[in-house]
Amino acid sequence: SGILNNATKLRESLLNDTFENFKFNLSNFKDIERLIDGEDIINSLTDSYNEIGKEDTVLIVRSNKRANLYNEQIRKRILFNENELSAGDNLMVVKNNYFWLKNNSEAGFIANGDIIKVLEINKIFDLYNFRFAEVLVQMIDYPKMNPFNTVLLLDTINLETPSLNYEKSNQLYNEVLKDYSNEKVKYKRFLKVKSNKYFNALQVKFSYAITCHKSQGGQWSSVYVEQPYLANGIDKDFIRWLYTATTRAKDKLNLIGFKNDFFNFV
Repeated sequence: SGILNNATKLRESLLNDTFENFKFNLSNFKDIERLIDGEDIINSLTDSYNEIGKEDTVLIVRSNKRANLYNEQIRKRILFNENELSAGDNLMVVKNNYFWLKNNSEAGFIANGDIIKVLEINKIFDLYNFRFAEVLVQMIDYPKMNPFNTVLLLDTINLETPSLNYEKSNQLYNEVLKDYSNEKVKYKRFLKVKSNKYFNALQVKFSYAITCHKSQGGQWSSVYVEQPYLANGIDKDFIRWLYTATTRAKDKLNLIGFKNDFFNFV
C-alpha cells in the first residue's frame, strides 16, 4: 500500500525530526498517483465521481478560499451545474446544530462535518438580509434515517471563514429579534429567537473540496490532496497537515500540484 507506506514515512519524519527531508515514495504503487496537468485532474475527478461516487471522493486543501474555488470549478466543469444550489448537491455542515433533529434520532444532532445531500429544493429566498433555502435533505452517514425538511443558510457557502463569524451571527440574531418586538419580556424574546427556524438554519459549504481541518475524523475511498503554498518552507505543522490529509484516503491517494522536490525518483 502506497498510502500506508507514505503515511508511515510521514509519521516517522515527525518522530525523528527529519521532516525537512520528507519525499513521497511512488514506487509503482497503484493506490497513490501524482497529478500535474489540469485536464488530468478534471478527468481523474470525473472518473472517481462516476465509478466511486461523489460521497466517497474528496479534495483536501489548506484554506477555505481554495476550497471555495475548487467547489465552484467542480460544480461548473465536472458536474455541469451553474445553479446557486441544486437537487443532488452534497453539502458539509460547518457548525453543530441541535434544532432540526430529535435527541432520540439515530444521529441525535447535526454535527460540524456531517455531509448532507439535497434531495429537493422548495424555495430559495432573501430574508433578514441573508440568503436561505428551504430543502429536503438526507444525511449521508445515516442512510437509514428518514430525509427531513430543513433550512440552509446559503451565505456561509462562499465565506473564507469556517462558518458565520460573531459579527454576522449577531446581525442575524438582531434581525430575527425585530420580529418579536411586541413581546415585552426580554427573556421571552430571547427564547423566541432561539426557536426561530431561520436563526437555526444549517450553516453549510459544498463538500466536494474541503479543508484538512474539516476532514479530520472522516475517510474517503478516493482522496485528492493539493500542495498548499508554503510560506515557511517544509515545517512540522505542514508535515502534520500532510499526514492528516494522507490518512483520509482508504483506497486511492491523488497528489495535486506537488513539486518535484517532494518525490524520490531513485
